Amino acid sequence: MRIWLAGGGTGGHLCPGMALADSLREIVPDCEIGFLGTNAGLDRELLWGSGYRLEILSAGRGSPLNWRRPLNAPRFALALAEAIRLFHRERPDVLVALGGFAAAAPGLAARLLHIPLVILEQNTIPGRVNRLLSRWAREIHSQFDEARNYFRESPATFTHSGSPLRQPFLELAAEKPCFGDALLVMGGSQGSRRLNEIMAEAARRIVGETGCRLIHVAGPEHAAHIRSLYQRSGVAAEVYGFHNHMQELYRRSRLVVCRSGAVSLAELAAAGLPAVLVPLPTAMDDHQRLNAMALELAGAAISYEETTARTDTFTPTVVNLWRDNRRRQAMAEAMRAGVRPQAGQEIAHAILKLIKSLKKPGKAKES
Repeated sequence: MRIWLAGGGTGGHLCPGMALADSLREIVPDCEIGFLGTNAGLDRELLWGSGYRLEILSAGRGSPLNWRRPLNAPRFALALAEAIRLFHRERPDVLVALGGFAAAAPGLAARLLHIPLVILEQNTIPGRVNRLLSRWAREIHSQFDEARNYFRESPATFTHSGSPLRQPFLELAAEKPCFGDALLVMGGSQGSRRLNEIMAEAARRIVGETGCRLIHVAGPEHAAHIRSLYQRSGVAAEVYGFHNHMQELYRRSRLVVCRSGAVSLAELAAAGLPAVLVPLPTAMDDHQRLNAMALELAGAAISYEETTARTDTFTPTVVNLWRDNRRRQAMAEAMRAGVRPQAGQEIAHAILKLIKSLKKPGKAKES
């Protein structure tokens, strides 16, 4: 049995894919699993040491029709040819599209070669690649039920499954939430300059008024700069560019300030941690703002707009929430209510059931 997963660039696409791969291998230990990605993101870094095969395609970041990046079109054509050659050689039973520009060429190749296509969607507003590929998909598994409306014209079966989680976060979800003494700040897998700077500007007052410990995962490109800002303001903070054991940081935390990317939200649900969400204003289709709104409506988070961010409003937002134990507890319970620990297993079983049904005599393998 061969299953390939395509997509990448950020942890938002790759981490759920890796969690799903873990579930598939747990059910079928000898299942052959591979990932298709590009050099334009974190694919190599995140998959290094995972035990999963990674094939790099030539696609550039973004749409092949982006006139600001004229090389994207020929790179996409080359990536499509590479994916077709790979699929001819490997003959996968199914392709799982994880979203993002790295999923486009493999998804189209799967369509051309009649390879069954499954979509894993993490956001309230699906990405453009997944929306395009949904025309030929057999199944769509989504973290948010709100995404259903964007797939109404797809012939695929839509399932509000939740997001697959890797084992450390499944263990976290099984634990009773224990609130530490740290304020955890996260800029996402690639960091976020403006969010980092907002926090650095407000840190002295926040730490002074709450007595919290400060942990800041700033992104590899921003860590040195943010560390120097804290040192200049006299704030003792643990600053990381990237952290391989986020579950340990969650266990030490009482409150989180972060972007509203899908993977961060799934992990916060597993940890049962309340959050101040600062959506990335340039996110495709403004999906991070919609993600944050969904959590705010559920009573699990506060959404704070970066475009109107000022230290004199951001600081009391964080300080007041830190001090309000009753509200934080209610938010933590609402956040934990969103976790679906069985998502990875349920999606894996659905994919395996699909493969089994297509291998029955008389079944046509068309997407």
